[in-house]
Amino acid sequence: MENGLPDEVLKAVFPILDGKDLVFCMLVCRQWREIAKDDYFWKCICARKWPSICKQPPSDANYQKLYVTFSKPRKPPQLPVPKLTFEDLVFYIDMWLDGSLIFSQAVSGCILRAGLQNTPCGIPDVLVAHLTAPDCILMMEVEPKLEIVMGPAITVSVLAHRKDTKKMACVINKSTFDYVDSNAARALAYEYLRFSPRHPFISDIRAWMSLLFLYKGRNVIQVFGIELDFCDAARSETEILWLLDMLDWK
Repeated sequence: MENGLPDEVLKAVFPILDGKDLVFCMLVCRQWREIAKDDYFWKCICARKWPSICKQPPSDANYQKLYVTFSKPRKPPQLPVPKLTFEDLVFYIDMWLDGSLIFSQAVSGCILRAGLQNTPCGIPDVLVAHLTAPDCILMMEVEPKLEIVMGPAITVSVLAHRKDTKKMACVINKSTFDYVDSNAARALAYEYLRFSPRHPFISDIRAWMSLLFLYKGRNVIQVFGIELDFCDAARSETEILWLLDMLDWK
Protein backbone atom coordinates (compact mmCIF):
# COMPACT_ATOMS: atom_id res chain seq x y z
CA MET A 1 0.00 0.00 0.00
CA GLU A 2 1.70 3.19 -1.21
CA ASN A 3 0.89 6.75 -0.15
CA GLY A 4 -0.99 5.49 2.93
CA LEU A 5 -4.35 4.81 1.18
CA PRO A 6 -5.83 1.31 1.18
CA ASP A 7 -6.93 -0.14 -2.14
CA GLU A 8 -10.54 -0.22 -0.86
CA VAL A 9 -10.57 3.55 -0.41
CA LEU A 10 -9.29 4.15 -3.92
CA LYS A 11 -11.82 1.70 -5.37
CA ALA A 12 -14.60 3.59 -3.61
CA VAL A 13 -13.44 7.00 -4.87
CA PHE A 14 -12.42 6.23 -8.47
CA PRO A 15 -15.95 5.41 -9.76
CA ILE A 16 -17.21 8.92 -8.93
CA LEU A 17 -14.35 10.78 -10.63
CA ASP A 18 -14.61 12.18 -14.11
CA GLY A 19 -12.32 10.88 -16.83
CA LYS A 20 -9.83 13.73 -16.65
CA ASP A 21 -9.34 13.26 -12.92
CA LEU A 22 -8.94 9.51 -13.30
CA VAL A 23 -6.26 10.06 -15.92
CA PHE A 24 -4.38 12.28 -13.47
CA CYS A 25 -4.77 9.63 -10.75
CA MET A 26 -2.96 7.16 -12.97
CA LEU A 27 0.07 9.45 -12.85
CA VAL A 28 0.31 9.57 -9.05
CA CYS A 29 2.03 6.25 -8.37
CA ARG A 30 2.14 2.61 -9.39
CA GLN A 31 -0.58 1.57 -6.90
CA TRP A 32 -3.06 4.18 -8.20
CA ARG A 33 -2.21 3.39 -11.81
CA GLU A 34 -2.75 -0.35 -11.44
CA ILE A 35 -6.12 0.16 -9.72
CA ALA A 36 -7.27 2.81 -12.20
CA LYS A 37 -6.63 0.42 -15.09
CA ASP A 38 -9.70 -1.56 -14.01
CA ASP A 39 -12.17 -1.05 -16.85
CA TYR A 40 -15.03 -0.93 -14.34
CA PHE A 41 -14.08 2.64 -13.38
CA TRP A 42 -13.99 3.68 -17.02
CA LYS A 43 -17.34 2.02 -17.55
CA CYS A 44 -18.76 4.25 -14.79
CA ILE A 45 -17.40 7.31 -16.57
CA CYS A 46 -18.72 6.22 -19.97
CA ALA A 47 -22.12 5.43 -18.46
CA ARG A 48 -22.40 9.06 -17.37
CA LYS A 49 -21.07 10.44 -20.66
CA TRP A 50 -22.89 8.06 -23.02
CA PRO A 51 -25.63 6.28 -20.99
CA SER A 52 -26.87 4.26 -23.96
CA ILE A 53 -23.52 2.50 -24.39
CA CYS A 54 -24.14 0.51 -21.23
CA LYS A 55 -27.62 -0.63 -22.25
CA GLN A 56 -26.27 -2.80 -25.03
CA PRO A 57 -22.48 -2.56 -24.97
CA PRO A 58 -20.38 -4.02 -27.78
CA SER A 59 -19.04 -7.45 -26.90
CA ASP A 60 -15.48 -6.19 -27.22
CA ALA A 61 -16.05 -2.91 -25.37
CA ASN A 62 -12.94 -1.38 -23.82
CA TYR A 63 -14.25 1.58 -21.84
CA GLN A 64 -10.90 3.16 -21.12
CA LYS A 65 -10.06 3.17 -24.82
CA LEU A 66 -13.55 4.46 -25.63
CA TYR A 67 -13.19 7.40 -23.27
CA VAL A 68 -9.63 8.28 -24.23
CA THR A 69 -10.38 8.07 -27.97
CA PHE A 70 -13.56 10.15 -28.08
CA SER A 71 -12.96 12.64 -25.29
CA LYS A 72 -9.83 14.19 -26.73
CA PRO A 73 -10.24 17.80 -27.87
CA ARG A 74 -10.42 17.91 -31.63
CA LYS A 75 -7.43 19.58 -33.19
CA PRO A 76 -7.82 21.46 -36.48
CA PRO A 77 -6.55 19.20 -39.27
CA GLN A 78 -3.18 20.10 -40.70
CA LEU A 79 -3.75 20.44 -44.42
CA PRO A 80 -1.04 19.22 -46.77
CA VAL A 81 0.50 21.62 -49.24
CA PRO A 82 -2.09 22.25 -52.00
CA LYS A 83 -1.30 21.38 -55.60
CA LEU A 84 -2.71 24.72 -56.74
CA THR A 85 -0.75 27.95 -56.21
CA PHE A 86 -1.64 31.61 -56.60
CA GLU A 87 0.91 31.75 -59.45
CA ASP A 88 -1.34 29.29 -61.33
CA LEU A 89 -4.43 31.52 -61.10
CA VAL A 90 -5.84 34.40 -63.10
CA PHE A 91 -9.15 36.03 -62.10
CA TYR A 92 -11.30 37.83 -64.69
CA ILE A 93 -13.32 40.47 -62.86
CA ASP A 94 -16.08 42.49 -64.54
CA MET A 95 -18.49 44.96 -62.95
CA TRP A 96 -21.51 46.76 -64.33
CA LEU A 97 -23.44 49.79 -63.11
CA ASP A 98 -27.06 49.56 -64.19
CA GLY A 99 -25.98 47.43 -67.15
CA SER A 100 -23.00 49.57 -68.23
CA LEU A 101 -19.51 48.15 -67.83
CA ILE A 102 -17.48 50.15 -65.27
CA PHE A 103 -14.61 47.77 -64.45
CA SER A 104 -13.00 44.96 -66.42
CA GLN A 105 -9.64 43.48 -65.56
CA ALA A 106 -7.68 40.22 -65.63
CA VAL A 107 -5.86 39.90 -62.31
CA SER A 108 -3.21 37.33 -61.44
CA GLY A 109 -3.54 35.43 -58.18
CA CYS A 110 -0.23 36.94 -57.09
CA ILE A 111 -1.57 40.49 -57.50
CA LEU A 112 -4.62 39.67 -55.40
CA ARG A 113 -2.42 38.00 -52.82
CA ALA A 114 -0.15 41.05 -52.61
CA GLY A 115 -3.07 43.07 -51.25
CA LEU A 116 -3.47 46.83 -50.98
CA GLN A 117 -0.23 48.74 -51.28
CA ASN A 118 -1.69 52.14 -50.41
CA THR A 119 -4.62 52.49 -48.05
CA PRO A 120 -6.26 55.93 -48.34
CA CYS A 121 -6.64 58.23 -45.36
CA GLY A 122 -10.05 58.68 -43.86
CA ILE A 123 -11.34 55.13 -44.00
CA PRO A 124 -13.32 53.96 -40.94
CA ASP A 125 -11.55 52.22 -38.08
CA VAL A 126 -13.79 49.19 -38.64
CA LEU A 127 -12.47 48.85 -42.18
CA VAL A 128 -8.86 49.37 -41.03
CA ALA A 129 -9.30 46.51 -38.54
CA HIS A 130 -10.78 44.30 -41.26
CA LEU A 131 -8.01 45.02 -43.76
CA THR A 132 -5.30 44.19 -41.22
CA ALA A 133 -6.93 40.95 -40.03
CA PRO A 134 -4.99 37.75 -40.84
CA ASP A 135 -7.91 36.27 -42.80
CA CYS A 136 -8.11 39.27 -45.16
CA ILE A 137 -5.99 37.74 -47.92
CA LEU A 138 -7.10 38.53 -51.49
CA MET A 139 -7.34 42.26 -52.28
CA MET A 140 -6.33 44.68 -55.00
CA GLU A 141 -6.33 48.40 -55.61
CA VAL A 142 -8.74 49.90 -58.12
CA GLU A 143 -6.91 52.38 -60.35
CA PRO A 144 -8.24 54.73 -61.45
CA LYS A 145 -10.64 54.88 -58.52
CA LEU A 146 -14.33 54.51 -59.35
CA GLU A 147 -16.82 57.16 -58.34
CA ILE A 148 -20.26 55.61 -58.21
CA VAL A 149 -23.68 57.01 -57.42
CA MET A 150 -25.40 54.68 -54.98
CA GLY A 151 -28.81 53.50 -56.05
CA PRO A 152 -28.47 51.83 -59.45
CA ALA A 153 -27.65 48.12 -59.30
CA ILE A 154 -23.95 47.22 -59.35
CA THR A 155 -23.27 43.64 -60.47
CA VAL A 156 -20.09 41.59 -60.67
CA SER A 157 -18.85 38.45 -62.41
CA VAL A 158 -15.64 36.58 -61.66
CA LEU A 159 -14.15 33.78 -63.74
CA ALA A 160 -10.94 31.98 -62.80
CA HIS A 161 -8.36 30.35 -65.03
CA ARG A 162 -5.74 27.92 -63.81
CA LYS A 163 -2.57 27.71 -65.86
CA ASP A 164 -1.57 24.26 -64.64
CA THR A 165 -4.60 22.50 -66.17
CA LYS A 166 -5.69 25.22 -68.65
CA LYS A 167 -9.25 25.10 -67.32
CA MET A 168 -11.80 27.73 -66.25
CA ALA A 169 -14.26 27.94 -63.36
CA CYS A 170 -17.06 30.35 -62.51
CA VAL A 171 -16.59 31.98 -59.11
CA ILE A 172 -19.31 34.66 -59.22
CA ASN A 173 -21.96 35.02 -61.94
CA LYS A 174 -23.61 38.45 -62.24
CA SER A 175 -24.24 38.88 -58.50
CA THR A 176 -25.52 42.20 -57.16
CA PHE A 177 -23.89 44.28 -54.46
CA ASP A 178 -27.14 44.37 -52.52
CA TYR A 179 -25.69 44.74 -49.02
CA VAL A 180 -23.88 47.91 -47.97
CA ASP A 181 -22.15 48.06 -44.59
CA SER A 182 -22.02 51.82 -44.07
CA ASN A 183 -19.99 51.59 -40.85
CA ALA A 184 -17.27 49.52 -42.51
CA ALA A 185 -17.49 51.24 -45.93
CA ARG A 186 -17.99 47.96 -47.79
CA ALA A 187 -20.52 46.82 -50.36
CA LEU A 188 -20.84 43.04 -50.67
CA ALA A 189 -22.02 40.55 -53.26
CA TYR A 190 -21.84 36.76 -53.11
CA GLU A 191 -22.38 33.59 -55.09
CA TYR A 192 -22.55 29.96 -54.01
CA LEU A 193 -19.56 28.08 -55.39
CA ARG A 194 -19.99 25.22 -57.82
CA PHE A 195 -17.87 22.22 -56.93
CA SER A 196 -16.62 19.31 -58.98
CA PRO A 197 -18.84 16.18 -59.01
CA ARG A 198 -15.89 14.48 -57.30
CA HIS A 199 -16.89 16.41 -54.16
CA PRO A 200 -20.67 15.76 -53.96
CA PHE A 201 -20.99 16.49 -50.23
CA ILE A 202 -19.48 19.98 -50.34
CA SER A 203 -22.06 22.75 -50.74
CA ASP A 204 -23.37 26.05 -49.37
CA ILE A 205 -19.98 27.76 -49.50
CA ARG A 206 -20.00 31.28 -50.88
CA ALA A 207 -17.52 33.47 -52.69
CA TRP A 208 -17.75 37.07 -51.48
CA MET A 209 -16.73 40.15 -53.43
CA SER A 210 -16.41 43.43 -51.52
CA LEU A 211 -16.10 46.97 -52.80
CA LEU A 212 -13.94 49.02 -50.44
CA PHE A 213 -14.88 52.68 -50.63
CA LEU A 214 -14.84 56.20 -49.24
CA TYR A 215 -17.89 58.43 -49.10
CA LYS A 216 -17.39 61.42 -51.41
CA GLY A 217 -20.73 63.09 -50.89
CA ARG A 218 -24.37 62.27 -50.53
CA ASN A 219 -25.00 58.92 -52.22
CA VAL A 220 -21.59 59.02 -53.94
CA ILE A 221 -18.82 56.58 -53.13
CA GLN A 222 -15.25 56.28 -54.38
CA VAL A 223 -14.16 52.66 -54.74
CA PHE A 224 -10.43 52.32 -54.01
CA GLY A 225 -10.16 48.54 -53.69
CA ILE A 226 -11.86 45.19 -54.06
CA GLU A 227 -11.63 42.08 -51.94
CA LEU A 228 -12.38 38.45 -52.76
CA ASP A 229 -12.87 36.02 -49.90
CA PHE A 230 -14.28 32.63 -49.02
CA CYS A 231 -14.83 33.17 -45.31
CA ASP A 232 -17.62 30.57 -45.08
CA ALA A 233 -14.97 27.86 -45.20
CA ALA A 234 -11.48 29.18 -45.91
CA ARG A 235 -9.53 31.65 -43.77
CA SER A 236 -5.94 30.98 -44.75
CA GLU A 237 -3.92 30.81 -47.97
CA THR A 238 -3.76 27.02 -47.83
CA GLU A 239 -7.50 26.65 -47.20
CA ILE A 240 -8.34 29.04 -50.06
CA LEU A 241 -6.16 27.13 -52.50
CA TRP A 242 -7.65 23.77 -51.48
CA LEU A 243 -11.14 25.23 -51.84
CA LEU A 244 -10.44 26.64 -55.29
CA ASP A 245 -8.87 23.35 -56.37
CA MET A 246 -12.22 21.62 -55.69
CA LEU A 247 -14.24 23.89 -57.99
CA ASP A 248 -15.93 22.58 -61.11
CA TRP A 249 -13.11 23.36 -63.51
CA LYS A 250 -14.00 22.93 -67.20
